[in-house]
Amino acid sequence: MSDTDSAATYSIKAVAEATGLTVETLRAWERRYRVIQPKRGAGGHRLYTIHDVSRLRRLHAITARGHSIGKIAHLSNDALSRLLADHPASGADAAQALIGRILGAVTKYRLAECDQLMAMAFALMPPFDAVHSVLSPALREVGERWHRGEMSIAQERIASNCARRQLMSLLHTFNGVAKGTAVIFATLSGERHELGILMYAMIAASLSLRTFYLGPDLPAEEVARCAREIDAMAIAISLVNHDQIEATLAQLHALRRELPDEVEIWLGGPGLVEIDESTLPPRSVRMLEPGDFEQRVGLLEAAR
Repeated sequence: MSDTDSAATYSIKAVAEATGLTVETLRAWERRYRVIQPKRGAGGHRLYTIHDVSRLRRLHAITARGHSIGKIAHLSNDALSRLLADHPASGADAAQALIGRILGAVTKYRLAECDQLMAMAFALMPPFDAVHSVLSPALREVGERWHRGEMSIAQERIASNCARRQLMSLLHTFNGVAKGTAVIFATLSGERHELGILMYAMIAASLSLRTFYLGPDLPAEEVARCAREIDAMAIAISLVNHDQIEATLAQLHALRRELPDEVEIWLGGPGLVEIDESTLPPRSVRMLEPGDFEQRVGLLEAAR
């Protein structure tokens, strides 16, 4: 990691969101156990590096498995990694337990608890696994319960807002040190479902892509203008709505016309299965399985 990477700093609030630890716990661990020694800004506020965030995630993951912070606070980062490897969590069981606890927190309107549980998933698992084993299934179950009338709109909003906060925080953290190819993540006009594309934007940043997340419901020409300005090599578009296939295709072709020939259009989401591959514009890449995304990222980086 370069000196520039190491110099990136984050506030205590950002670190709390990225690690799943409360601000109070961070301060207590620093004061009582000196687990890290953050720098201080001009106003005396704490400044954390990406190395601090990584160490705190390891400590949180180990304490979540029953170890006392007082007994592990002195361990080196390598020792913490070995301890995690020697006492792995049961992947499927841990994921299901977290999903159940998240659903319980949402049901009881416990926003802070929901935030912490989602953060814990990312502390315990790599970003890709946390998304596909915990976050996505939990949100899907919330949506299904809402459709069945078993959850309220407010409860659904608690779950989606917590997920958005965690994903945006992690995206910001990973983007701070990303040095790879520039890729844009967005949805086109009329597509307001955001969380799917945000999940993949965060995963892309964790894989060191310079990730430009533009959010939902953007005109094709705006996405293309951004791509030209930042020299993006790919644009990831999420397709969820099943009832606007023709409009979506028209926008995709408009986007293609505004892009340099070498820029790829990555397509994913449940709405993609409704579109005939032959009707897509040139240089479109269909991603129907989760593993397709990581594979495409690897190919893009290998071509640099």
